Amino acid sequence: MTDLDLTQPARLDLEDVSVGYNGKTILQNLTFQVPHGHRVAVVGPNGAGKSTLFKALVGLLPLRSGKIHIHGQPLGRHHDCVAYVPQRSEIDWRFPVTVEDVVMMGRYGHTGWMRAPSRTDRAIVRRCMEQMGIADLASHPIGDLSGGQQQRVFLARALAQEPHILLMDEPFTGVDATTLETALNLLDDLRTRSVTVLVSTHDLTMAAQRFDEVLLLNRRLIAYGAPEEVFQAENIRTAFGGQALTIDGVIVTDQCCPGEEEHFHLHPGGQR
Repeated sequence: MTDLDLTQPARLDLEDVSVGYNGKTILQNLTFQVPHGHRVAVVGPNGAGKSTLFKALVGLLPLRSGKIHIHGQPLGRHHDCVAYVPQRSEIDWRFPVTVEDVVMMGRYGHTGWMRAPSRTDRAIVRRCMEQMGIADLASHPIGDLSGGQQQRVFLARALAQEPHILLMDEPFTGVDATTLETALNLLDDLRTRSVTVLVSTHDLTMAAQRFDEVLLLNRRLIAYGAPEEVFQAENIRTAFGGQALTIDGVIVTDQCCPGEEEHFHLHPGGQR
């Protein structure tokens, strides 16, 4: 049993966190706090450590140093209250499961892997698929779907988990208009439910317009705060270097070059 009080707001606290793998340190000495129910855009150049941060927050990568607290307790003490939507490129889409199977995986933290889903679990899964517009695809193999449909499946899986904190890694990249609109509507819905959301994105305009705070990274914390405070010329130059230009007050970044972050391949259940 844990003394974790899940009735308290799910503030996220990082203190002097460093993360790496294969002998390399990717993120160094991160310290910041995310208030309950806030929306945070995580931005930075390719290879800045955005995906590494998310993997650390769900325990896929161990900390080299520092502390992460959720609900005031160390990472790992919470009960499935952090949901993670990885980049599509990190999923093995050959894994033989249906859409409903994938969304049901979001309930495993509540039911366990060996127990049959309850009527409540099935109702939650159905509601989440309907919200994401994929209920009619429930019996389809995940590998047969379009990229946008696959993204909506993973958003539905995250919703089925009923998280207090949701991490979405590049959910807007390369998706169709329907999926983009669905994802943005989901952000608005989660705000009404006071779910804390961190989203990595290369769209700085979206980050400035739709998020409460911006977390600007490049292997370390460059700036964190309100968009108008973070998106200052000096911060952008520090984070993006030669990849960023300011033209008539508009920030333009070049994200063509591959980063140095390793890509872990996951099956649709979310495991490495």
